[in-house]
Amino acid sequence: MSGHPVAKPAFPAATRLSLLLGAATIALGACAQPAPPPPPASEGFSAGVTFDAKDDGANLDVPLYPGATPYKERGEDKSSVRMDLWGGLFGMQLAAGKFQSGDDADRVARFYRKALARYGTLLDCGDLQAPRGKAKDGGPLTCEDDKPEPGGQLYKVGLPKNFRVVAVKPLKDGTTRIDVARVRFR
Repeated sequence: MSGHPVAKPAFPAATRLSLLLGAATIALGACAQPAPPPPPASEGFSAGVTFDAKDDGANLDVPLYPGATPYKERGEDKSSVRMDLWGGLFGMQLAAGKFQSGDDADRVARFYRKALARYGTLLDCGDLQAPRGKAKDGGPLTCEDDKPEPGGQLYKVGLPKNFRVVAVKPLKDGTTRIDVARVRFR
């Protein structure tokens, strides 16, 4: 252990996920032309970023709640995005989407508990008994300091470098918002 304190995130996981989706959406608007393909590996070090503004959510690798529709906040025209970052030995792939259902949040949460369980041990980050703290290299995924928004649910499943996250939150109009993300690191 290094003995250094770990900074706590300023926002809950669902809020960070929403902010990440928003930032990716803004960046997509600035991308008028498709990105050129990465140079061949024989040219040495390569790095790049790609965004897929036309992503339909298929890259989420998580079943969508039946009847869920894309959720778009004011001023947004996309509800899903795929982003790839790479440089040298590092790589990250993020696929994220926002959806909405007319069903109540408890029903949607039950669906995702069952759907995510097939990918491994499901973490319910609203449960006080869920594993906390930073995940160790090669160790199991933890909730870290992530908690669901009030009245919502936050689930994680996978490994620290290859995981899925689903946040379910009831909205004031009686509908349910569903945020889904698939994250991979190398």
